[in-house]
Amino acid sequence: MRGWVKGFDVARENIESLEVTHLQYADDTLIFCGAEEDQLKYLRVILVLFEGVFGLHINWIKSSMYTINEVNNIDLLASILGGEVGTLPTTYLGMPLGAKSKSLEIWNGVTEKCENKLARWKTQYFSRGGRLTLINSVLDALPTYMLSLFSIPPGITKRLDSIRRKFLWQGNKENRGFHLVKWNAVTTGKKNGGLGIKNMELHGKALLMKWLWKYSNENQTLWRRVIGAKYENEDSWMTKIVTTPYGTSLWRSIRTIWEEVKPKFKMKVGNGNKIKFWKDEWHEKGNLETLFPDIYNLAMFQQRAIAELWTPQGWNFNFRREPNNWEVMRLAKFLNMVGHFTGLQAYEDMLWWKGNNRGEFKVHSAYRLLDQSSQQSPI
Repeated sequence: MRGWVKGFDVARENIESLEVTHLQYADDTLIFCGAEEDQLKYLRVILVLFEGVFGLHINWIKSSMYTINEVNNIDLLASILGGEVGTLPTTYLGMPLGAKSKSLEIWNGVTEKCENKLARWKTQYFSRGGRLTLINSVLDALPTYMLSLFSIPPGITKRLDSIRRKFLWQGNKENRGFHLVKWNAVTTGKKNGGLGIKNMELHGKALLMKWLWKYSNENQTLWRRVIGAKYENEDSWMTKIVTTPYGTSLWRSIRTIWEEVKPKFKMKVGNGNKIKFWKDEWHEKGNLETLFPDIYNLAMFQQRAIAELWTPQGWNFNFRREPNNWEVMRLAKFLNMVGHFTGLQAYEDMLWWKGNNRGEFKVHSAYRLLDQSSQQSPI
C-alpha cells in the first residue's frame, strides 16, 4: 500500500520518520490513510484485489470509518468503501480507542461486570471461604485486561475494593458485615500472612512493568519502534521521561514507574553493545559506578558500552591520571572484580529479571516482589 495510501508518520525533529499504514490482529485490520478521495479509491482497489487473489470476503457492511479531526466530506469518503461512519471514542478488541487514558469512564465496563457478578452471587449462599475463592478467581481477574495497559485511577481502585470488601464480609446479607481484619491485611499475599486477594494498585503496576521489560528487549517490534520514534531513547533500555502534555498519557503512566522498578532488573551481557560498563547494573556485585565511585572518577570514557572497553586480550581502561598511593588498593580490588568477566557472546544484551533464575519477566513474580516490599506486618 506504500505510495498509494498514506498512513501516519511517527517522527521527531531530525529523526527519520516511521510510517504506519495498518495494524492487523487475527481477522481484524486497522488501516490508516488520509482523508482524500484518491486514497480511499486506491484502498478500495487494493481490498478488492485482495478478495480476488486470496478468495476471502471482506464484510464491507461491518467495516467502519473513523476520523481523527473534523472531515467535511466524510459521508462521501465512506460511500467509496461502503461502510458506516463511526465516532470516537469507541471500543476495539475490548479496549477503549480514542478515549483519554486517564478518564474514569473507560473503567465503567469493568466496574459494571464486577457489580453484575456480585448481584447474581447475592442470590446464593456461600461460605466465607467460598466468597474468598470467588473473589480470587473471578473478581480479581475481571480488571486484568484493562490493567495490562492502563494505570488504574485511585477512584476506581476504591470502587473495586469496596465491591470485593462488601462481598467478602457481608455476603448476601443486607446488614453490614463485621470486618475481621484490615483491608491491607486481606490484600497481603498468603505467604506473608494475608488472604491473597489482589491489591489492584500493585497488580496494575506489575502488569505495566511487563511493557518496560518488553521495550528493553524487543528492539525490532513495531510498537517498540513507534514508542522510540515518538519519545526518543534515554539510553539503550528506555525512553526519555515524557514531558509533553498532549497525546502522551498512556506511555507516560508506564514510563513513570521505570525508576522505581529498575532496581528489580539487571543487565545480562551478550554482545556488549547496549550495556554501559559503568552506568548499568550488569555485574553480579552491583553497579560499578556506585561500588567504585573513586575509580569511576579516574576513568575516561565513562559512557562507553562494554563492547567498547573489552578486547580479546581483556579490559582496555584509560584513566585520567596515575592513581595515588591510597587509590592503588581500590584499583586492584576493582580490577580483580571485573577480571572474572569471561567475554562477549553472540546474542544481544538483555534486561534480566531478578524475580526468577531464568531472567524472564513474569507478572506473578513481579506482583510478589511488589507485595513483599509494600507490606510490613499484615495484621
